[in-house]
Amino acid sequence: MTERVYLHVGAPKSGTTYLQRVLDQNREPLAAAGVLVVGERHVDRVHAALVVREDRRVGTLSARQKRSWERLVAQIRAWDGPSAVLSYELFSAATREQAERAIADLAGIDVHVVITARDFGKMVPSAWQERLKFGLTMPFDEWRPSRENAPPQREWGWRTMDPASVAERWGASLSPDHVHVVTVPRERRDPDELWHRFAAACDLTATTNDLNLGVGLVNESLGVTAAELLRRVNERIGPPIEGSREQAKWLRDTLAHGVLAKLGSEPIRTTDRQLGDAQKQATRSVERVDAAGYDVRGDLADLAPSAGAGRSPADVTDAELLDTALDTIVQLLLLVRERSKNGAPAEAEVEGGRLRRAARTAALRTSAPYLKHRTEANARRIAELEKQIDVDRSLHLRVAALQDVVSELLLPLGDRDPEVTARALRRYQQESV
Repeated sequence: MTERVYLHVGAPKSGTTYLQRVLDQNREPLAAAGVLVVGERHVDRVHAALVVREDRRVGTLSARQKRSWERLVAQIRAWDGPSAVLSYELFSAATREQAERAIADLAGIDVHVVITARDFGKMVPSAWQERLKFGLTMPFDEWRPSRENAPPQREWGWRTMDPASVAERWGASLSPDHVHVVTVPRERRDPDELWHRFAAACDLTATTNDLNLGVGLVNESLGVTAAELLRRVNERIGPPIEGSREQAKWLRDTLAHGVLAKLGSEPIRTTDRQLGDAQKQATRSVERVDAAGYDVRGDLADLAPSAGAGRSPADVTDAELLDTALDTIVQLLLLVRERSKNGAPAEAEVEGGRLRRAARTAALRTSAPYLKHRTEANARRIAELEKQIDVDRSLHLRVAALQDVVSELLLPLGDRDPEVTARALRRYQQESV
């Protein structure tokens, strides 16, 4: 069983996708250094978080998916390296009681909690965009992140984005030095600075020289015009694109990430009212983190809110929206063509087979370092047991030889009757061996 586990539980929109890609991309060198990247697939971590949080969507999961948290805990316990890292940002929505139960499931392991956090002002448009991907229709100028005391189901608000709120729930049963707050650098002079801060919190610094940190641009935000276009699409969308699964597939993955994220990158500027709310929240958060004595990697000044560059979506013109909408239609047309260029519907079954084979290949690739490490550990254990068997065999040979010596030296010549010899040897074994 591993000695330590680092639970990176959030916050969302704080560089978590970048950190998770670095971890997943470097499974093999991390495993060689004794560090397990927990969860062979990202979706396993997503399902585990739903289970820990007792989310209502657990009812839609398969029996296997409902055991996701149980499987991750078993994977951690089976690891014989010194540490393991589990990263998924929406663990941050767990209640204090749910977090304490999750930590109790890891009893006997030194548990650390890691929370990443960023400029509170820039989190506001980021959170609004995430809501857009699941059907939100409220204009940006009217929107506010949900309050810190909002119900656990509210994933995109101060309850999950404020590191003090997350730390107080996940760190309630831990000592302050086991709760690590990692700030996202305000200025990106070193593109890998966030990783270095995170690595220091998770005791991974010694491994960094052996890792590939070049994961490229991840989790692209929508430009201001594309975001407003998506909001207006949401006003018209309806069945069958409803419910989180359908919205995730079509609004988020296909439209937002697949098309709109590529159509302009002008940022969204936080409104004065939103900035004032963020300033109050950030001030309270920094005071609470500082008073609690948590381990801070980076600078709490990084959390101070800024409005950022760019415009409000309310300032986007109809001409800009029309231009982006036309580009979107073109890109969607090309996307449909690419997906259907092989023709008949019968090809769908073939494509499904390809996807299943690709999934199996990906699973084998991501789990290979873990399996390799376990195989090597088992080989070492077998070698140790074989050495012990050799020692035992040598001891038995020595005892047998000693029996021969006893037969020759301790018994009178006339008494070397087999039965007498046997009784003498048994007595010698009982009293001397």
